[in-house]
Formats: sequence, structure tokens, C-alpha cells
Amino acid sequence: MSDDKPDLSRSIRRTLEVLEYFDAEHTSVSVSEISNVLGYPQSSTSILLKSLRELGYLDYDKASRSYRPTARVALLGRGVQAQLFGNGSVMSALEEISQKTGEMVILATREGIVVRYIYVIPATNPMRMHLRTGAVRPMIGSGVGHLFLSILKDAELRDEISRLTRAQAEVLIEEDELMRQIRRIRRLGHSLSTHTVTPGGGIVAIQLPGHYNGTRLAIGIGGVAETIISNEKRFVEIMQQAVQRHIVGPAAK
Repeated sequence: MSDDKPDLSRSIRRTLEVLEYFDAEHTSVSVSEISNVLGYPQSSTSILLKSLRELGYLDYDKASRSYRPTARVALLGRGVQAQLFGNGSVMSALEEISQKTGEMVILATREGIVVRYIYVIPATNPMRMHLRTGAVRPMIGSGVGHLFLSILKDAELRDEISRLTRAQAEVLIEEDELMRQIRRIRRLGHSLSTHTVTPGGGIVAIQLPGHYNGTRLAIGIGGVAETIISNEKRFVEIMQQAVQRHIVGPAAK
């Protein structure tokens, strides 16, 4: 039984990654596209997509030899969406930010020693950065990770930095520089990181107010580093306005 667990875990992970790939506005895809983009063997990809079709999550078009999601996929998670995201208000804020900037918009949460991008709206601008839903970044060494750390009190923060440093395979930033960046985040209310995990890329991010099912969330705008730097103030204002309009305002009524 134990020998089957790695294969089962891999199958579950691939299933979720495929569904997330469709969620990122890929409405119709072929076996070869999924195989190339997600890095799966083509034979395994074919079996997986056929299985999802048999379960009613995908349709298959013989003419184009491609798969597309069914309405059943759209209904996944609808029972917990209001609990986690406030009746769609978070998603409305993300959509507004995307429309106003044309840049990639991310929704992130902390998962232990990493930050996970749990939802990504791709950029529409010609010069853009690509990031897949489900991607992870280290807590120490990424701007969004530093944003989450900035809410901790100093005594707790030092202990947490020590714990994370021991857990990470590679130290991406010295502690003095990390503390300088955290002080800047606290002063400005947002994080800005460029040329860190993704060379040539950058993200400016703010935390959402309150907790979502006990979890803190952050939203950010990502793109080419020079674009993010030159539009830092404007992008922060757009995010703050969207949060006020869709999240803070409705909650106060």
C-alpha cells in the first residue's frame, strides 16, 4: 500500500494542476499542450485527460482533438467561495485591478515556509511576466513573503526569521537587509520586489484586511521590473481603491 502513495500523490497533483491550467483562461487544450507546458509524459497526460472526461469534468472535440472544461468544473468550490472570499468580493477586486492595469494580478497566501500564488490573472500587455496558479515562492527572499512577515511583532519576527532560515535550503537575503525591507513595508504599507526570484520581473503587493477562513491573503501586480518600479505608486493606489470598493466598503454596510 505504501508503495502506491507516491503515484497517488502525483496523480492528485497533476489532476489539480490541469484544472488550474484550464482556470487560467485556457478554454481548449490538446494533450501535447498540457504535456509540454506542465512537463508530464504524453502517455500519462492522455490517460489523465481521458479520465477527467469520463468523470464529466472535460469534453473532447474530435475535430480539433482538444479538451475543454464542462460546467461541472465551474461549480467546483462554489460552496466554500463565499466563506473564503466574501461572496466573490475578492475576485471582483482582482478583476478590476487587471482591467485597469493590464498587468498580471496575483492572489497569494502563506503556506508554512513558502508563499503560494493561489490565483493568477494573466497579463494582457505585450510586455508581460508569466506565472502559473499554484506557483510557490520562499518566505525569505520574496517580496510577498516579506509582506506577510511584516505583520509580526519584532520579538516574534526574529524567531520566525531564524526558523525560516534554518528551513530554507538557500539563504537568498542577509538578515540586516531583510529587516530593512520589512521596515520599509511597514512604513509604506506595501511591498516592492524586483529581480529576485524571477530575473527581470517584479511584484508590488498589499495585504488584504482581516482573515479569510483563518488565513491572511495578499494581492499583487506583477510584470517587467521597470514597469513595476515606474508605476509603483499608481499600482498601489489602484489596488487600495479596488479593496475599498469591493471588500472594505461592502463589509461596512
